[in-house]
Amino acid sequence: MDHGQHSPQHAGALKKWRLSLNVGLELTKPGIIVGNLASVFGGYLLAAGGRPVTLAHLLAALLGTALVIACGCVINNCVDRDIDRRMVRTCHRALAVRAVSLPSAFCYAAVLGVIGFGLLWLGTTVLACVMAAVGLIVYAGVYTCLMKRRSHWGTLVGSLSGAMPPVVGYCAVTGSFDATALMLIVVFCCWQMPHSHAITVMRHEDFRAAGLPTLTLRQARREINLYMVAFLISAAILGWVAAINVSYPLVVLGLGGYWFYLTLRPVRTTNAKVWARRIFSVSILLILALNLSLALNAVLPSPSALYHSSGVGENHQTQVRGGLSESVTTAFTDHLEETHG
Repeated sequence: MDHGQHSPQHAGALKKWRLSLNVGLELTKPGIIVGNLASVFGGYLLAAGGRPVTLAHLLAALLGTALVIACGCVINNCVDRDIDRRMVRTCHRALAVRAVSLPSAFCYAAVLGVIGFGLLWLGTTVLACVMAAVGLIVYAGVYTCLMKRRSHWGTLVGSLSGAMPPVVGYCAVTGSFDATALMLIVVFCCWQMPHSHAITVMRHEDFRAAGLPTLTLRQARREINLYMVAFLISAAILGWVAAINVSYPLVVLGLGGYWFYLTLRPVRTTNAKVWARRIFSVSILLILALNLSLALNAVLPSPSALYHSSGVGENHQTQVRGGLSESVTTAFTDHLEETHG
């Protein structure tokens, strides 16, 4: 009898809990988090060649960065709630429809940030934590609060925050900022500009309705071409500086070259959105392939190593990368044994 009376209450409580969970997840923009975690993973394994790594260390870098990014996304939702109400794509977001209060959302962001920075500080390196803080300040502070509504140059400022995840992963292993870390920032900034401008062309009406600064099609195409060239050049420099494996030039020349080819195709107002969507889609494939290539640096030789048919240098490189592959595999195996044991 009591069970029957309380079942509707329990069902209502469960439904409310699920709704809160969905709202909390939506505020963090999980799609952005997943995409950035691929960059953290790529930067981490790029740096890990020859260095001892553990599964716990990798997970601290991934989870810590994910929570910091989530913090930034929640703050972005809080600040942009008025803009979101005026855009078709975002008018149903939780804060736009007042499904959650502003103080609750800010508290949620604070909790995510504290836990995320704590994981990076205690589980990785101080420098990784600092790089994550730079990314958060630029994204949530400079870009969202200052630049986004005032100038289209805000996109360039925002690209700096988008370039931080691979650097966080890299610095989580090395604990130092070197030429490779610098080139990672340049490459990912240059990649993000054509990617972001393509979104602007695709969502031009939405952006105008929200009162956000936009570029004309001619201006957008010129900037896309400019940053595309900068991306290809900086990606080549990164490959040379970091001695990245043989898959890297294939990705840069293959997908990167095709990406550039798309930007050079004739475009008019009537087909601008189709043109922009293709650039956007290839940009996603390119960055995923690029991150995979960086991650494979632990197990594949660099192009220069292929020129050595024998010798101490080649044997040493094989031993180092083989040892890393074995250590990573052992870490995962031990974790699975502990989980299922």
